[in-house]
Amino acid sequence: MALPPDNQLQQALSRGDVEGAFFLFGDAPQQRDAAARRIVDHALDPSTRDFNLDRFRADDVDPETLAAALHTPPMLGDRRVVLLVEAQELGTAAAKVVDTVLNALPRQLTFVITAGPASGKAEKTMKGFAKRCRSYEWRVPREDALPGWLLEQARGRHGYELSERAAQAVADAIGPELGLLESELEKLSHAAEGGRVSLEAVHRLVPNVRQVNRWEWLDQVAARRYEGALASLPALLSDSRESAVGLLAAMIDQHICLGIAIEGGAGLLGKALSEAGKPYLKWKARIYAQQARAWDAEGLERALQLMRDADWHSKSGIGDRAALEELLLSLRLEVGQAA
Repeated sequence: MALPPDNQLQQALSRGDVEGAFFLFGDAPQQRDAAARRIVDHALDPSTRDFNLDRFRADDVDPETLAAALHTPPMLGDRRVVLLVEAQELGTAAAKVVDTVLNALPRQLTFVITAGPASGKAEKTMKGFAKRCRSYEWRVPREDALPGWLLEQARGRHGYELSERAAQAVADAIGPELGLLESELEKLSHAAEGGRVSLEAVHRLVPNVRQVNRWEWLDQVAARRYEGALASLPALLSDSRESAVGLLAAMIDQHICLGIAIEGGAGLLGKALSEAGKPYLKWKARIYAQQARAWDAEGLERALQLMRDADWHSKSGIGDRAALEELLLSLRLEVGQAA
């Protein structure tokens, strides 16, 4: 599996590898822009930074000024940095300047380009830039991948270990707001004991943490603890963000993962998640493999059929709670409660 972009970039920067052009893109601007600042910090001597850094916004840059900056040699130092942000907004003339310089980048220049999502002609231009630069993409993770993203960010950027249950609680409380999640990770760094942040610290410091969150509830179902899942269902559905359709989709995905784990254990499941483009779920392969021990192939196939039936019923108008309660009762009856 490819390393997350922050890890890839950090490996290069740790080697002092700041040569050439960097293209940082994607729909997660805070992480993308923080990476650009790290490159700048590594490339420039602080004592000569003011002489050797030019920053431009693509939507108001003058092509001639940009061209001049890209060809100006460093002053009182070994390296010059030009930072161009939001490159998807470049006009035709400025885009041509960038295109030309990427074909023959001056020595002693580090050229850092950031770009958000683009469409039409701009999308084609950005793809051209990406091919000629060292490119790193930051994406807003899907909601089901948020705990894994938090684990990675806590370890890689903040230097502490977040427990798995703590990561799930933070993801559930904050949702897919990366700026807010980053703020909470920074706050939690001050509560690390022995380099680790516990679930108790999250309950103490993070607002809106629920006693029952969707990930723990889904794990109850996957572990065939149906009575517990039934008891906690009202509290789970009291949050307007939750619905039968969303929970059923997540349940089906998780039980498919259990099926892969039955066939080949955590190793095969981790590989499958990587190939499916879900690197932030790979951390849970071990947990899924443990849950899979409570299943056999026949029971899992019947559970998936019951879930698909419940999904159809929920979309046809039955209430969220009724649809899920009926499913859990059917699962307990036909598949059986775990010992």
